[in-house]
Amino acid sequence: MVNAPVSVLIPTYKRAHLLNYVFDALAKQTYKDFEVEVILKPSGDGTESVIQRYKNVLKIRLIVQTEGYLTDALNLGLENSNGKIILLLDDDAIPVPSWVQSHVDVYKIPNVGGVSGNVLSAKLTGGKVVPMKEPVSQIISNQKTFLKSFALKIWSCPIEGLEEYLVYISKAGVVEYNYDVGCLASHQLAKSLLGMGANMSFLSEAVLDFKFPKSWILGLGCEQFMGLHIWRKGYNLIFNPNSEVYHLEHGQTLSRSIRDPKMERLRWIERGLLFYRLYGTEQNLSRMHRISWLIFSAADDIKKTCWNKETWRIIRLRASFNSELIGLKWLLSRKLSGYYSPLTDLKK
Repeated sequence: MVNAPVSVLIPTYKRAHLLNYVFDALAKQTYKDFEVEVILKPSGDGTESVIQRYKNVLKIRLIVQTEGYLTDALNLGLENSNGKIILLLDDDAIPVPSWVQSHVDVYKIPNVGGVSGNVLSAKLTGGKVVPMKEPVSQIISNQKTFLKSFALKIWSCPIEGLEEYLVYISKAGVVEYNYDVGCLASHQLAKSLLGMGANMSFLSEAVLDFKFPKSWILGLGCEQFMGLHIWRKGYNLIFNPNSEVYHLEHGQTLSRSIRDPKMERLRWIERGLLFYRLYGTEQNLSRMHRISWLIFSAADDIKKTCWNKETWRIIRLRASFNSELIGLKWLLSRKLSGYYSPLTDLKK
């Protein structure tokens, strides 16, 4: 497996101003034998010219996406990938020089089907990528509260078999992070469902029969959706703290402002819909845990809205309500017709 072909998939849209930093970092990788597959949704921002400039230093293959969103781009990448090991990288994530090697090395361990790594915050200063003075991991939690411990026992407990996983899916159908495992994962290999698309990989054979359904726009939770599929096939999933990328903080996600109320609402709707994407296929989901999670989330949002008048809390509260209505509509439609394309519900 050490000499297996490697593909790096990068979905991109309106990121011509950042791609050169990503490509520069890939050109400096210690592991050289890999292909870069760029899944581009054209926007007229000149991304094609940036790709052309780097074809002399990287093995770049361009795949044009004519419609759809992030998961549609990932489906295109999976269909066209040549690698036995497939790495995913965001178009605003800067990998360290040992990044590819750090993923490939973990596959020396028998039966590993997927690998994730650490994602750290950085910013652009004077045209240079500058890590934060105190790098904060976007994967490993740095604090444990009584409330988190209580939640782990009541509504955030992992589905059976994921109790020792850093990133896991709870019985309430929500992506959660285990603080206790994180204490170990900061300096050694640990079990974990796939973390963030900014830094993860998997075996092509582990996803031969996998395809993302057309019910995502932003793709929130899609990594864990895939990770659960790989895990259910009997593969081990590993978090490697030595695999690092720096995620640029530039005020946008998916080329839109992170302070956009519509974006925030959609993010929280998609977060809540993971339960309904898995319902019927994942037997360890629990309606009681789901109800407990909904009650706590709503109570917490109402309390903080009353005390601090936080507009974002109101948006999240409404989004949670919206996700339950959409999810119930999905379940009813599946029951009545056996097939339903729910993407239109997310656009409303």
